[in-house]
Amino acid sequence: MPDRRYEVRVSGLMSQRARDAFVGMDGVEVTAETVICGLVHHDEQLHEILAMVQSLGLHVVSVQQVAP
Repeated sequence: MPDRRYEVRVSGLMSQRARDAFVGMDGVEVTAETVICGLVHHDEQLHEILAMVQSLGLHVVSVQQVAP
């Protein structure tokens, strides 16, 4: 699978500890939401990212593939 760029929006602002968990991804805070975005190299990596979100107790608002 070619690399795809994804945005994962979670409600609330993330702590620095939570941001540090997403190595290689960018985090942008937008009015009571945080957008985690970056390249995903394979489907398993996307599942790992979503598992990390869940393990940190974050609430997913949306997940979408975006243009590179």
